[in-house]
Amino acid sequence: MEAHYTDIDERDLAKSNHENDLASATKTIGDLIQKGAAMKLSRIPCAVFFAVISLASLMSNSALAQNQTGVIAFRDDCTGLLYAMHADGSGRIAIPLPPKPEPASQYRYRQPLVLDLTTSGPLTVVYFVGITPQNSLAFVDHGLFAVQLNDLSGVLTADPPVRLSLPAAIGGVDPNFARYGSFSGIGSGDRLAIAANDETHSVLMTAKVERDLSFKVTGLSDLVVVGDLYNIGLPDPGFPTKQGFTGPIDYAPGGTSIVASAYYDLWRIYLGADNTFLSSERLTQNTDGFAEWNPAVSPDGSRVAYTSGAIITSGGVRNSDIYALNLASRAITQITSNQNKGDAASLRNNAIWSQDSGWIGFTAYTSRSPRNSPCSGLVNSDIFLIKSDGSSTATQITNTNGTSVEVWPRWGW
Repeated sequence: MEAHYTDIDERDLAKSNHENDLASATKTIGDLIQKGAAMKLSRIPCAVFFAVISLASLMSNSALAQNQTGVIAFRDDCTGLLYAMHADGSGRIAIPLPPKPEPASQYRYRQPLVLDLTTSGPLTVVYFVGITPQNSLAFVDHGLFAVQLNDLSGVLTADPPVRLSLPAAIGGVDPNFARYGSFSGIGSGDRLAIAANDETHSVLMTAKVERDLSFKVTGLSDLVVVGDLYNIGLPDPGFPTKQGFTGPIDYAPGGTSIVASAYYDLWRIYLGADNTFLSSERLTQNTDGFAEWNPAVSPDGSRVAYTSGAIITSGGVRNSDIYALNLASRAITQITSNQNKGDAASLRNNAIWSQDSGWIGFTAYTSRSPRNSPCSGLVNSDIFLIKSDGSSTATQITNTNGTSVEVWPRWGW
């Protein structure tokens, strides 16, 4: 399977096929228009004409989606491992995890999860992973790790993981168990924000990113507690005992504020010069009964993409879509819907931005994995791209039903 994902010739061939299809569709439209000029365009059936126009538009969007730059890292829920790929869906590689204790066969990795990818300096992914005995849930090791990713003439490679050690307890939680994270960027303080949760706390912290002379990430220092998201946010009035989707975070460009999910709303948390809590504001007003979570701030700083869905009795949601909030006007735009979903059948979630803020990536369930496949029994999830104003049909960039279940993506460059 690895050889398939890293086959550069296949990627180039797929790109060539898309370009040929688009050229063919464009030529067909040109032929129809030229024929219409000679024999009156009104005689060409409108349904046929507009169907060809629509086909060309779909092919154009697909070609644009497959020309995206950067790298997307994600978790495969089928294997429980982490992977990275080009933003067009090609060149998948495994992200190396730390070695297990010996004998390695008696241990397993537990809950690996990508926290974030850098958007400045050497491309680096930070993730959480734990290690437990095969027949136990007790952690024998856990922590945050950084892996530098390298693009060598279109081929991704990964350096060995570097442990990012933090104090074992702070603010009532262990920051080494953080499941949420976001980089601020080298020019914006060069810090990593993390959120670590337990049953009663969701502590937001930031730490200075340490680098060597080549700017390779080597560690974290200057850990500062910003606050407990359960104290910053407010419960939904209709679900006062539910903790909602507290924890997901994303730095805004500039590094002076962080957008966070707290209970069922999005909050913008402003930081002082010493990176401590300064003030906060709720971004999603008047949305009682609906959940908003998994914020992603656009690289140009103008919008926040997020997931939203109606809250059900259990405190979860039955279905969800991607929305975008304009930070200046506070106008909300629904990005994904049943009209433009393409093959993204349900639970459209986990928004990520392209470098130019023109596209949004997200995950969605497509169908149940085939019986007797390696991932049988799991509902398949894939990664899609859509124009950031919702004007295109979602384009699927992973198509691995039965062999992989892509979730929790992060996009870096």
